[in-house]
Amino acid sequence: MIKISKREDIICNNKKINWMYNVVKEVLGGVSMKKIFIGLLILTLFFSGCQINVKNHGNLAKPPNQNVSEDVTPNDIQNEKWRWSFKDNKISSLKDLQLYKSDDGGKTWTQIYIPVNKIPESAYKDAENIVPYFMDNNVWIAWIVPQTLHILKTKDGGLHWDIFKFEIGKYGEVISVLQFVTPEEGWILTTMNGAGMQINYLLKTNDGGKTWENVNITGKKNYDGIYSAANRSNMKFYDKNNGWISISNNLAPDPILFRTTDGGKTWSQIKLSIPKSYKNCYLSSANVPVFTDSKNGKLILEIYGPNKDNKLEKHILVYETIDGGNTWRLRKN
Repeated sequence: MIKISKREDIICNNKKINWMYNVVKEVLGGVSMKKIFIGLLILTLFFSGCQINVKNHGNLAKPPNQNVSEDVTPNDIQNEKWRWSFKDNKISSLKDLQLYKSDDGGKTWTQIYIPVNKIPESAYKDAENIVPYFMDNNVWIAWIVPQTLHILKTKDGGLHWDIFKFEIGKYGEVISVLQFVTPEEGWILTTMNGAGMQINYLLKTNDGGKTWENVNITGKKNYDGIYSAANRSNMKFYDKNNGWISISNNLAPDPILFRTTDGGKTWSQIKLSIPKSYKNCYLSSANVPVFTDSKNGKLILEIYGPNKDNKLEKHILVYETIDGGNTWRLRKN
């Protein structure tokens, strides 16, 4: 583990800027003083890595998740406290990740220093994607460079950072979803991509991201991940006990859907009744259920199949539950 401290004296503020301006003015004076001051200020900002206040935050959006449908939010993002973006949508470049924090409910935003210069480029240049997750002042930034999981973590809103790396072997090359349910307990759904198929693994940490273990989802003794003809996967924990994993299906309209009610110790596969009229379709979405309370929820399936002109047509099936996800019924249009 590498511990990185961010010196408070590199955070820019108006007093330091005014002080610098007066010093330059007194020492140099002259007509070109303003130009000299601007040049010095730019250099100071560049070398210090100061945090920059951003008032126009309309473009500070989360990057598109490569595996999750537009109808589902993959993480519990605190939109009034944290935002992030990637320059030019380079989701696999740690250097292009930009974090922003707001302490006034989203009125103004401050860019948070990420200590990329403290991390060897070899530790992130071959990553498929970089995934952040936020919980109050806790931030985790995770990525995989086969066969190592890397975690960049702060517990104080970005003033200090820890770097963890953990050998996960064959258990994933891409992060589908990263989520923490407490500052110590978290989950990562990973993916191994192959020719026309993928394997999904579930990893769990109980120490804030320092160490991880592979969790058996299916319960089979010879468990080696979930093999499927799919290209999307998703995960959602609603609390420490209740979690869902969903995987798309390129061969049939049936979702590959698992749930746990005991914090991942055991999992059960949920079967839905798909109308026979969709038997020649395939499931393109990997949506997890969305609950309004502990009992009531809905699950949206996006299904594609040929129409009478033999062209692909999209169908939306909405399933509802009133018993916390034990049983589901198809909503009639």
